[in-house]
Amino acid sequence: MSSQQSGLREEHLGCASLFKCDVTNLPCHSVRKTMFAHTEKVLEYDKLKALLKKYTSSRLGRSRVEKLAPSRQIDEVRRQQALCSESKLLYQTANGFPLNGLRDIAPLLYKAAKPGAILEADELLYVGRVAQVAQNVRRGMKRQNRANFPKLCTIVDNLPTAPELAESIDQCISPEGDIRDGASPALRSIRRRLISTRENLLSKLESLLRSPTHQKFIQENVITSRNDRYVIPVKQDARSHFPSSVIQGQSASGATVFIEPVGVVELNNDLHQLVDGERQEIRRILLSLTDEVRQHATDLETALEILGKLDILGAKAQLSIALNCTEPRLNTRGFVKLIQARHPILEDSLHHRNRKKDNLSSPDVPTHVVPTDMHIGDSFHALVITGPNTGGKTVVLKTVGLLTLMAQSGLHIPAQSGSEIAVFDHVFADIGDEQSIEQNLSTFSSHITKIVEILKRLSGRAQNQNSLVLLDEIGAGTEPTEGSALGMAILDWLTEREVRAIVTTHYGALKAYAHTREGVNNASMEFDGLTLRPTYRLLIGVPGSSNAMQIAERLGMPDSILVAAKTQMGSQKVAVEDLIVSMQQSQQELEAERKIVQEKIRVAETTYKEHEALIHQLKAERKELVRQAEREAFDVVKNARRLVDRTIAEIRREQASKESIRTAFTQIEDAKEKLEKQSQRPKKGSKPSKGLMQVKVGDKVRVKSLNRFGEILSISKASQKPLKIQVGNMQMQLAYGDIEQVHPKENNPKLSPSILDIQHSKVRAVQTELNLLGKTVNEALETTDKYLDDTFLAGLSTVRIVHGKGTGALRSAIHDFLGDHPLVASFRLAARNEGAEGATVVTLKE
Repeated sequence: MSSQQSGLREEHLGCASLFKCDVTNLPCHSVRKTMFAHTEKVLEYDKLKALLKKYTSSRLGRSRVEKLAPSRQIDEVRRQQALCSESKLLYQTANGFPLNGLRDIAPLLYKAAKPGAILEADELLYVGRVAQVAQNVRRGMKRQNRANFPKLCTIVDNLPTAPELAESIDQCISPEGDIRDGASPALRSIRRRLISTRENLLSKLESLLRSPTHQKFIQENVITSRNDRYVIPVKQDARSHFPSSVIQGQSASGATVFIEPVGVVELNNDLHQLVDGERQEIRRILLSLTDEVRQHATDLETALEILGKLDILGAKAQLSIALNCTEPRLNTRGFVKLIQARHPILEDSLHHRNRKKDNLSSPDVPTHVVPTDMHIGDSFHALVITGPNTGGKTVVLKTVGLLTLMAQSGLHIPAQSGSEIAVFDHVFADIGDEQSIEQNLSTFSSHITKIVEILKRLSGRAQNQNSLVLLDEIGAGTEPTEGSALGMAILDWLTEREVRAIVTTHYGALKAYAHTREGVNNASMEFDGLTLRPTYRLLIGVPGSSNAMQIAERLGMPDSILVAAKTQMGSQKVAVEDLIVSMQQSQQELEAERKIVQEKIRVAETTYKEHEALIHQLKAERKELVRQAEREAFDVVKNARRLVDRTIAEIRREQASKESIRTAFTQIEDAKEKLEKQSQRPKKGSKPSKGLMQVKVGDKVRVKSLNRFGEILSISKASQKPLKIQVGNMQMQLAYGDIEQVHPKENNPKLSPSILDIQHSKVRAVQTELNLLGKTVNEALETTDKYLDDTFLAGLSTVRIVHGKGTGALRSAIHDFLGDHPLVASFRLAARNEGAEGATVVTLKE
C-alpha cells in the first residue's frame, strides 16, 4: 500500500467517530416517513406508480396504486407475487378480468344509506354496472381451471353479487340513463296517454293553422310553447278574432301574441296532469330502486373492495406483460441477484419513443435498454462502482433500488427468470444533486445531511443485513483526499454492520480500498476504447478507469502534452490505470468467449432434445408397425384356417385318411396360437398397448370419404370393418382408418350429426373477426346478427368486432345489441394491442 493510501486509511479511520449517532431523541416516525419519501423520489417509485395507473380500469384501482407501498413481510410479498403471476396468466390466456364499467360508487352508497333518499337514474345506472361487473368476474373465473388460479379463485369466491338488483336496474333504466316505459305498468299507461293527448292537441292546433278562416291572422305557421303550454303565434291586432282564448305571452316587439285557443285549454291541462303523473311515477320508481340498493349496500361495499383489488392486480399483470417481467425469487438473507435487469421507467420511455418512431435515425438516441447483471450479499456486502461520467453508474443504482421496491410491492421485475431479490426492512438512497439555496446547503452538505439521517436510522439495529443503502458519488463535492477518506469511513461503518451497500465514485483511492477491504468488491461500467463510448454494461470485480488519457489521445491531443500529463500523474498511477484498462479488455474478451460457449451449449441442448424427441417418435412408430404386422399375420393365418377347413371338407368327401387330416389341422392351429401369443405379449419394460383409436357406441365421428358426420351404432370384434355407422339415412360398415374422431366438445349427445355437418362447414368459412367500418348502424346490426349465428354454429368461443372509434355511435349501438343478444355471454372493449376503443371482444355462450 502506498504512503498516500496509508494516510487516507488513517484519516478515514479517524472520521469514523463522526457516525457514533445518538438516536434517543430521534422522532422515528417522522424520519421514517421523510426518508422513504426521499427514497421513493430519487428511485422514481412515484413514476413507477404513475405508469402502473395507466393500466387500471377505474378510480378504485388508481386509489390503490396511490397507496401502494413495499412490504417487509416475506410471506405477504410471496402471496402478492403469486397473485401477480396468476393474474398475468389470466390476461395471457383469457383476456383478464372483465372490469369494463367498474367505477367507485362508494359516495352513491353513502347517499342511498339514508331512508327516503333517491338516487338519480344515471347514479343507479352506475350501481347496476358495478353489480354486473361483479357477476361477469364470477362467471369468467368459473370458466377457468381452478388449479391454475387457486389464489385468485379464493378472492373471487368471496365476491358478492346482486343479480336481482342488476336486473331491476336494467329493466327500469336504459344504457343512456332514461327510464324505460316498461319500468312499471303505471308508467307505460301514463306515457301512452301522454302520446295520445299530445298528438290530439297538436292535431287541433295544426287544423287552426291550416284553416282558411284564420290563415290571415296567423303570424307564422308554427306551433310553439309558452309557460309549458302549446300555443300559436297570432298578429297583435287580430287577437280579437280568437275569443275566449288565453294569451300566454307576446314577442319582444309586441307584434305577436301567443294564444292558447279555447279548444285546446283542456287538452293542455290534461297534458300537464299527465306530465306531473309521469314525474311522480318516475320518482316512485327511483325511490324503489334506491331502497333496493340500500338493501344490498353491504354486499356492494364488499364487492367494491374486492373489485378494487382485482383492478390493481390486473394493472400489475398488464405491466408485467408490457415490460416482459418475471416473478423473482425471494429471500431474507440480504442477497440480490439480477439477471439482464432493465430500468422499468427507461424501458417504457424507449418503448413509447420507438412506437412514435421519433429520432431513430440519430445514432445518439438509444433504441433499447442495455440490461444489467449484478449480485451482492453473498461473498461481499458492499459494491463500489467506478467509471466515466454518463457511463450508467447512476442507472445501475436506480435499477437495483427500484426493482427491490417493485418486488416488495408485489410487482414482477423486468429481469430474466432466476433473478433473486432480498426482502429488506429498509431501503435508503441518496442519488443526484440536491443542493438547497433556501437552507444554504451545498452539494456536499446536502449529501452528508442525507447520509447522516441514514446512519442514524441504522444505528443500534441488530438486523442491518436486511437494509439496503444506495449512495451516488460518495464523498463528492469536496477536496478529493478528504472526500475519499470520508467515503472509506462510511463504507467501513456500513460493512461492519453487514449493511448491503452499493456506492458510485470517481475517486481512485476508493478503488484500492475496495480491492483490499474484506466484504467490499469493485465494479465498473464498461467503456469501448475504439468508439470512445460507454457500453453501459456492469463488470463486477474490475475497477473502472476514467479513460481520460485514452480519450484525449484518440481525439488528437499532442503526444508531448500526453507525456507531460502522464509524468504529472506519476509512473505508479499510470501503471495502475494501464492495468485497469488491460483488465477491462480481458474481461470483455472473457465475456465474449462466455457468450459463445453459452450459445454452443444452448444449441447442443436444443439439438439433443430434438434427437430425443425423434428417437421416441421412431420407437413408437416401430412398435406400431410391429403390432400392425402381427395383426396382419394373424388375419392371414385365420383366413388360411378357413381355407383348410373347406379343404378338409372336400377331402372327407373324397375319403381321405383321418390321421393326415388331424395332423394338418394341428399344425395350422399351432401356428395360429403362436402368432396370437406373440401379438398379445407386451414388450419388456413396456405396458400393453391400447388401440390407436378409442371409440364407443354413440360416439360422433367424421367419415373421411364422405366428409360427413355420423354416429357409431355398433362395434364388432372379428371383422376388418368392425364399425357400423349411421350417416344420414344410410348405414355403413367401415374400418377405423375410414373415420376421424371429433373434438371432445363436439362429441356431445345433444349435437346431432347434421348439426356437426353444419358446424364443420361453418368452421372453414367463418372468420374470428368482423369488420363493420363504413357501414350504417342498421347495416352493422344486421351483419352482426348473422355473424353471431354463424360463429355460434361454428363453435367459436371468442370473436372480435371492429367498429372504429369515430363519434362512438356505432360502438354504442353494437354494445346495446350485444347486451340483449341470446348467444352472447359477455363482451368488453378490446385491449390496446387488439384495437382498444375501436374494437369489441365478444365471448359466446357455450
